[in-house]
Amino acid sequence: MSELLHQNSIGVTMLREDYKKRSQVKVFSEFQGKRHILRSYRFNHIPDRFDSPFCSWANLDCCGGWSFDDTYLDTAVQEGRKLYAGRAERVRSSYFPNLPSMDEAIQKFQKIVDGLPAGVTAGMEGGGKEDMEDILHTFICREGKIADYFDLNDVFEFYGKLGLNFPQYVVAHVKSLCGIEIKTFGGDKPPFIYYQANTPVELITTGLLLGYPLESTASILCGY
Repeated sequence: MSELLHQNSIGVTMLREDYKKRSQVKVFSEFQGKRHILRSYRFNHIPDRFDSPFCSWANLDCCGGWSFDDTYLDTAVQEGRKLYAGRAERVRSSYFPNLPSMDEAIQKFQKIVDGLPAGVTAGMEGGGKEDMEDILHTFICREGKIADYFDLNDVFEFYGKLGLNFPQYVVAHVKSLCGIEIKTFGGDKPPFIYYQANTPVELITTGLLLGYPLESTASILCGY
């Protein structure tokens, strides 16, 4: 059984295939009639789906692993599709002389900020990116904490259905991180660098922060 999960404007497709005991999501593009696999996610085949407006395969499309429409990140938080959007806009340099200048990019971002609805905030993203002079790093996020938007007990129950049962210290640490202000992850002193997540605690927290499907995080945690 196959299910189309998402297809972006550039033609990258996410297709889920269910087998007797396992499921697989293939991310691929097609060129000259041939399918090119970009990434595969594997996890236990279960009938349940984790129900949250803030998690989707469309959000995973923005993980940076393949080409995607980055304008999605300009509106996804405001439209209630994810909690945090980290934006990276390349600006004019000797290698890219036709791009907007840094000042022009900042002005464009300020227009987005000026139009944000109640409950959404934005800012310049820190966390070690300050020295990248040819890229403007910004973020848009919901106000509040991750725990305000997810029932974390339901999150870990779903991971259990996928075959992942975490030690209590992992659960406690994730819950602690999900209890801080979301905007802290984009500040100068984040609890960890979310785009460098590499431990179970960081991967689970980042998945919720960026709205990735729990199945994709489970696949990574299992080494796929």
